[in-house]
Amino acid sequence: MLTEADKKILKVMGKNLLMTTGELSRAINREAANGEMPSLQRLIELGYVEKVESIGTTLVLTQKGMRAMKE
Repeated sequence: MLTEADKKILKVMGKNLLMTTGELSRAINREAANGEMPSLQRLIELGYVEKVESIGTTLVLTQKGMRAMKE
């Protein structure tokens, strides 16, 4: 079961699909969210968001995450 914080992160990630943690943090703060960043680790553990290492750490919304967002 996803929490409201989880759903908010998936909604923000769904608009961009690929973001850095800094971009995600700024987007969440823009929406006056509070305490959602710990939910990011939970979403990674569930397989809804994945870290991609290249030049820096980037987050990507997985297909599983897209399906969960629509539920």
